[in-house]
Amino acid sequence: MPLELDYYDIRIHEWMLKDSVRCEAFRKAIAEVVTPGCAVLDVGAGSGILSLFAAQAGAGAVYAVERTGIAELAQRIVAENGFSDRIHVLRKDMEAMELPGRVDIIVSEWLGGYALDENLLPIVLLARDRWLKPAGRMIPLTVTSYIAPAYDALLQQDIDFWRSEPYDLDLSAIGGAKAREADNGRHDLKQGHILCAPQPMWEVDSATCSVEDANRPFEARLEFTAERKGQFNTLAAWFDAKLSDNVGLCNGPGELDTHWGRSIFPTGRVVDLSKGSRVRIHFAHEPRGKGESLATWEIQVGGYRFRSSDVTALTR
Repeated sequence: MPLELDYYDIRIHEWMLKDSVRCEAFRKAIAEVVTPGCAVLDVGAGSGILSLFAAQAGAGAVYAVERTGIAELAQRIVAENGFSDRIHVLRKDMEAMELPGRVDIIVSEWLGGYALDENLLPIVLLARDRWLKPAGRMIPLTVTSYIAPAYDALLQQDIDFWRSEPYDLDLSAIGGAKAREADNGRHDLKQGHILCAPQPMWEVDSATCSVEDANRPFEARLEFTAERKGQFNTLAAWFDAKLSDNVGLCNGPGELDTHWGRSIFPTGRVVDLSKGSRVRIHFAHEPRGKGESLATWEIQVGGYRFRSSDVTALTR
């Protein structure tokens, strides 16, 4: 019987599965933490890849909780790989889930472009408080979000195109919107595009962060010093995750490419920086409910000030 799943839903999971940097990092971390016969809970299991890694590592029981239709595909993949006796795919909201007992490990790939933006962390922490044994382990362990002023040439080409009166039409309203709105898609910013030394905005410890704190706004007020002369048209944000004691995963400039790329937060216009120029920013992440958050960013460079905000909504 054919699967009846949304094409875009399938494409999103294909995209993540083809991200070998992401998948190999989680596989290594899971292999490091899982012990023979232990119980594992996979929150937001998607296609079931992390549950499969846990079974490969020797877990005795894996609970793959996924609320969307992709759970049907996960069930098939589990069966075709011979793990139906150990991996239990459960299509239900995590908040309403009942398990046979507490688990030894909770694993969840809750990471957005700058970690928090898909707003899945509160659900993972709810699962931790209810289902993790007192000495249980979380994967990831800690996640730090970073930000830095940068220049994105492709973003600027896009803005300039809409402002150039293509087809002899004034489409500058689109260019203006592009210059204001965040884009959490793939942006291939490299180390050479970063104008100031990156700074951490906040760190999340999955063992100690409370559900209440995860549902409150996260804020960072930072001041940067330009390391060289250049043009500044966006803030770039990313994460650096410690998945286990010996395995990390980072989507920042200078790292191996991942499906996350870098998240960008445009500055409204191109700002010229001299070496030593000061850039002040205020960045806030506000949870808006399951799978959705609001990012607000403010910048000040000399006499130029800019403020904007944009909503990120989960697409997987």
